[in-house]
Amino acid sequence: MNWAELLGILLISTVRMCTPITLAAVGGVFSARSGVMALGLEGFMLMGAFGAAWGSFVSQNALVGLLCGVALSAFYSLIFALLCVVFSVNQVICGIGMNLFASGFTASMTQLVWGTRANSDIVPTLPHLTLPLVGDLSPLIPLMLVIVAASWFYLFRTPWGLRLRIVGENTPAAKSIGINAVRYKFLGVAISGVLCGLAGSFLSIDHVNRFVREMTAGRGFIAVAVNILGRFNPAGALGGGLLFGFTDSLSTVISSDSVPGQLLQMIPYAATLFVIVFAVKYVSAPAGMGKPVDE
Repeated sequence: MNWAELLGILLISTVRMCTPITLAAVGGVFSARSGVMALGLEGFMLMGAFGAAWGSFVSQNALVGLLCGVALSAFYSLIFALLCVVFSVNQVICGIGMNLFASGFTASMTQLVWGTRANSDIVPTLPHLTLPLVGDLSPLIPLMLVIVAASWFYLFRTPWGLRLRIVGENTPAAKSIGINAVRYKFLGVAISGVLCGLAGSFLSIDHVNRFVREMTAGRGFIAVAVNILGRFNPAGALGGGLLFGFTDSLSTVISSDSVPGQLLQMIPYAATLFVIVFAVKYVSAPAGMGKPVDE
């Protein structure tokens, strides 16, 4: 295999691997811009992955599975919003708790539905597009690009996006000019849940054909790092997603004979740690992020 073929494989794999991370990261942008910490992305994605596999299995239709995955993740995100926005629960603790609950819930439900906590049965997957030079392409990849562009336009070129950003920067000021802060915070978290549902569905009924316990494998936490690296901007989330997708794809072109496979699999997580340690201090989060509505 020559260098051109290797480069093509790496490029296609990078785009494929960046898709769930970018979708979750863009969802995190909406949550953070509304003033709610996006620390529940891992749990939202895991719920979406399970919901998609379950819906696809029960209906034997992947599109129904996709809707189920998005719906379950969105519902779960609204619980998170209720706890953080209405009841003013500490958002860090709540995010960690939601991630832990999602892990236990999906494992228990997998045991209940399929008789094992490890993985589901094989389920129908989304039909792929066939493009010249590219081959099979998931329909969620072009949808991801459309979502990134539409999200950027909404946040930075519409009055509704401006209001959401004002809520995230200074909630009392937003309330003083008649903006319903609670509604916009719920909207930001709900959009986060929908996009994480798409990301999780990509993993279970597109990337593979079953739900596997803990199949998100920390991608939700990587999405949080991408959010920071991308300066809470959908375009930056795409750039950061491509970077992490590239690091995740190295194992497809580098032989395990020359580099141990464990080291290759560790690269995305090492990159996440690097971003958290060195990039956080150069990025300013929305001023109101993490604060209760009344502060």
